[in-house]
Amino acid sequence: MSAEDQVQELWKAFQAMSVELQGVKTENALLKQMVSAREHPTVELPSMPLSSGKFDGSPKRVKEFLEACTVYFTFRPRTFATDQAKVGFLISNMTGNALAWATPLVTSANECYTA
Repeated sequence: MSAEDQVQELWKAFQAMSVELQGVKTENALLKQMVSAREHPTVELPSMPLSSGKFDGSPKRVKEFLEACTVYFTFRPRTFATDQAKVGFLISNMTGNALAWATPLVTSANECYTA
């Protein structure tokens, strides 16, 4: 094999590696986006139609509220894939005393994450 043939072979190998490298870079960028989306999921919370409305903290309604939430979590596993999504859903369906109790807990938890 002549020197010119060897150069052409090397050039072809270089071009093939360049194409493969570009493919790896593209795949890497896509994987980074996927990881970022998992770390910072955007959750669109569905409304929860409880027959008596949002949970107000009444001890008599705790069981009904938790059962309704459990049904939502069970039948929408992708929507509620993280504990954060579940807690957000619970709190978004609270009012009155229940919301007043939950709000400081969320605020202090957010301060821990941002510190």
